Amino acid sequence: MSYRFTAADRSAPTRVGNTPWVRSQLPAELGTCYTDQLLFEDGLAVVYANYHPRHDLVETSTQERQRSLTVAVALDGQSSSTGANGQRFDFISGQSTIAAYGCLRGERHYPANQAIRQVRLIAQEPLLHKYGLIGLLDGSGQGRNTHHLFCGKHGAATQRLAESLIHLHDHAGSLLDTHITALGLLSEQVRPFVPQEKVTSKAYAHDQDIMQRARGILMSQYGRPLTVGYLCAAVGTNEFKLKQGFRALFGTSPHRMLTDIRMAKAWELLETGLQVSTVAYRVGFAHLSSFSAAFERYYGRTPKSVRRAIS
Repeated sequence: MSYRFTAADRSAPTRVGNTPWVRSQLPAELGTCYTDQLLFEDGLAVVYANYHPRHDLVETSTQERQRSLTVAVALDGQSSSTGANGQRFDFISGQSTIAAYGCLRGERHYPANQAIRQVRLIAQEPLLHKYGLIGLLDGSGQGRNTHHLFCGKHGAATQRLAESLIHLHDHAGSLLDTHITALGLLSEQVRPFVPQEKVTSKAYAHDQDIMQRARGILMSQYGRPLTVGYLCAAVGTNEFKLKQGFRALFGTSPHRMLTDIRMAKAWELLETGLQVSTVAYRVGFAHLSSFSAAFERYYGRTPKSVRRAIS
């Protein structure tokens, strides 16, 4: 049996402890089902949905709002939404969905006896204008419910940023850190859909080739004690150009990219059952303690917890 509800069935929003997060939840007899929201002045909202319903739930929405871009990152479980026009979105653990909304009319479905956790970013028009992203709303005018940009598996960087937001939420992290992390997640998700300037200069094309070769070294030699100096010597450039080129082409630094590569590989190796010390050595750490600290800082959990989960 499915239980249907609307926004009116949720509790009045209340502050979560001494944090700026605001919570609304469903009646306890339906299970543990709550949504926490944090709204920033620049038009960015972070929404954390944590549901474990005892029954199949169907939420009906007829909300009208300004055009906005929503990024949904599914961390656990599976749910779905169906728009008034019949368009369906599935939110599956390990996948992300990006959609531009003109209005919210339709239904959300939450299956019974399943833990469902999602992080959603809602970016309003002023924020999108500010960062030159307003073009992502094309096709989401008043005549359409949604304009679907992407639905599929997300990478390690998206997983890390989403888990970092949950860690900040659970541990009353600072407003500044939460805002920076949320913007980082937004940037990571929408970057592939932002039009890139065409390469018109042979010199710039040459610089791009250098950056690509440097990235190739990071991806193939992450187990070595790599330094920026080594990268510069290997690809024939200087430190300033290397860092500037990485920021322009990849939106990150060489050090940050190396960390992303190492942490993603570490998680993969831990899931195979390798000892933590072996994994630390394979991804370029000379000391186990340094690896454990870096891993927990990156994912918000210890390497041992990942290994235990698959044991």
